[in-house]
Amino acid sequence: MISLSVIVCSIVQLASSASCPQSIPTVSVVPRCPSNEIEWISAAGKKNCSALEKYQNCSKDRSFVYHCVLNKNATELMEVCAPIWYMSGFCALFSMTDRRIINDPVLDCTKFVPPCPTRFPSNESFKYQMCYSHIKLPTAPQSEKEEHTTFVMTVIMAVLVIIVILVISLLICIRINWKKNNNSRKPRCEKIAENVDELDELIIEKKDDSKEIDKISPVDVTTRKDVEEEVTNFETMSGKNILCSLKNVVTIRDLREKLSEKESVPLKCLLVVDKENGVLYQDATVFEPCKKERYTLMVGNKNRTQGFKEDGNVHTDVISNKQISHGKCQMCCGHFTVPETLFDWVKDKLPGSGDVELQCPRCSDVWEEEELVEKCNMSEDEKLFLNCVLEVNEKTKKMKQ
Repeated sequence: MISLSVIVCSIVQLASSASCPQSIPTVSVVPRCPSNEIEWISAAGKKNCSALEKYQNCSKDRSFVYHCVLNKNATELMEVCAPIWYMSGFCALFSMTDRRIINDPVLDCTKFVPPCPTRFPSNESFKYQMCYSHIKLPTAPQSEKEEHTTFVMTVIMAVLVIIVILVISLLICIRINWKKNNNSRKPRCEKIAENVDELDELIIEKKDDSKEIDKISPVDVTTRKDVEEEVTNFETMSGKNILCSLKNVVTIRDLREKLSEKESVPLKCLLVVDKENGVLYQDATVFEPCKKERYTLMVGNKNRTQGFKEDGNVHTDVISNKQISHGKCQMCCGHFTVPETLFDWVKDKLPGSGDVELQCPRCSDVWEEEELVEKCNMSEDEKLFLNCVLEVNEKTKKMKQ
């Protein structure tokens, strides 16, 4: 029996709960969740929820942390940054509608083997792996009448197939017997002549077949092969259309590798983004062909250091703290970095942060959009995506205010 203190705590928690809009941009669907504490720490480090903590107003006690839980319908696993919620003996879910972690009364994990406790924090869901194994795939229930109709149609089709096979077999037998009887009545010389004619016709047909094979060029074979493969059209940020086969594509990483090979673009310069929400897709995210309109390609600059003057002096990179002497750029505050490091820092810090500008890691000077575009030596696609990210962050900032 649940103690009175647990009930009171649950009521207080429910009364004080509120939706967390800042969690929504951090949602990403994943194929699996961490299975132990080491994997959890690694996944949490990649998600970097702590970078968003000071920009969210959902929690004031540093409980805005990494989660890997079921979605509301328990059909997918998702990673999300959200405030810790104490579960009441049920598996943890994240509701996009409620914008927070919720209990699933259907999945009572205290009855699993091994069971979970009647109260545990939501960010420790990885300790109870049985919750992840109970993903429900949506099915359309059939009524008894529909099941009966399906059974009857199956039986009718089977009977029709058997009848067709019997009729064909009977016709073949009749034709074979007719040929035997007809040949037995002909003189021996006519049979020899017919055999010679049949042999000549066979030789002519073989020659004709070889000519037809010779007529098929390598281009024709390639064209037929391409037609058989499923291809999908993808659009870049700047509006260019790229056709790509989806064969063996399971994750975003698989898609990037195919597109990189097809377009002869370095893998690091080709990213998949959601321009509507200003989000960069992670490599482990499962690719969903039925929702391909969510995926936009961002083609980067292969030569970021091109155009920067060299003075031969050695400086410390303000971001990576490494010594740099070539291909460097100087920011407005006087500190130095290199375009590639600066670009990686921008795409890690800005999407989903709610910021419309970045601050120098060593001083209080601000790096605005125009300087970031110039010093990162951004491509046209990267400029357009940065603009989308800043628009989303501006909306988020206004919503928090």
